[in-house]
Amino acid sequence: MEEVAFSLKDYKFSKASLDFNIPDKASLSVSFNPAGAYSQSTGVYNLCFDVIVGCKETNSDVVKVTCEASFEFNKPLKLEDIPQFFYPNSLAILFPYVRAFVSTLSLQANVRPVMLPTINLMGLTDTLRENTRVVD
Repeated sequence: MEEVAFSLKDYKFSKASLDFNIPDKASLSVSFNPAGAYSQSTGVYNLCFDVIVGCKETNSDVVKVTCEASFEFNKPLKLEDIPQFFYPNSLAILFPYVRAFVSTLSLQANVRPVMLPTINLMGLTDTLRENTRVVD
């Protein structure tokens, strides 16, 4: 079996919003919406990772962040040949950057800090795979 490797080439935050009116004892929930676009000719996978922190008391979104990342495989593959481990691992690689960004955003705003917990993102594997499209 031939080894398939990939690496994070680049990432950026394309959208971010913070509601400065976070109640002191608010119960916050985190939701995710990952999607991908894959180029079979270049072996580049573009991941769009939306993270939303909602406030249960106000029934509103406190933080919304979109992080876009590019991963490159060591060789171009067909979409169906992307190994299953790529999907959860790409999210796990990107999530620490998202956590740090959300924390910094809220700390710099001098409001109640929003600290995302360490989260096992294995449950998003199927969602990301289903939300992946081929761009060429």
